[in-house]
Amino acid sequence: MSAILRQYNLVYISAPKCACTSIKELIFKVENNCNFNKIRDEKNAICFMINGERRYIHPFYPTISFNEQPHQLLQQYERFCVVRNPIERLISCHRNRVLRYGALRAEELERLNIDAQPNPDLNQFINDLDRYMKVYQIWHHAQPLINFLGTEAEYYHAIFCLNTLHSLEDYLRVKFKRKVRLPHLQQSKEPLATHDQTISSRSIETLEKTYAEDFSCFGQYF
Repeated sequence: MSAILRQYNLVYISAPKCACTSIKELIFKVENNCNFNKIRDEKNAICFMINGERRYIHPFYPTISFNEQPHQLLQQYERFCVVRNPIERLISCHRNRVLRYGALRAEELERLNIDAQPNPDLNQFINDLDRYMKVYQIWHHAQPLINFLGTEAEYYHAIFCLNTLHSLEDYLRVKFKRKVRLPHLQQSKEPLATHDQTISSRSIETLEKTYAEDFSCFGQYF
């Protein structure tokens, strides 16, 4: 469910590929007075050791669909979220999930009986997105924002864009009454030179249609 900070009367509702890892790690630090960055696993992901077991940040504050949120409970809190231009968000999904983590390797597509090009470049990925969405890692990160944040911007007391996270830091600084800084742990280090990352006009048109409701509901914040 959402990250509920009862002490600060605040709720963060997250969406994938919108700085949610960094924000959750900041919230963890505020709640526990320690950083969530003790070690990195074999895939270079940040994890925390508790009683000899690896713990990752997302199970502490799961990202779930908007319809699954406990809205009656959340009504009593001030709610905020972070949004991102859907085209930039989908490019980030491809860069992170496909190029870095290999979510669309040939063996994975074969295992799931998906008839599509393995390890696609960006435009191929967009062209066959419906097929690739059968892979959970793609499905989770490429769903429209409205699936996680709802269709009414008015639901939130504050909405921030990924491109202006300094405004979010200022907002949280006031709420927490302390200096805060978002850990930018998901900054891209993928080998982009190995793939063509030039997005075509056709791909842009496809994404504008795919994420039309995102643009309609939250476009003023991108």
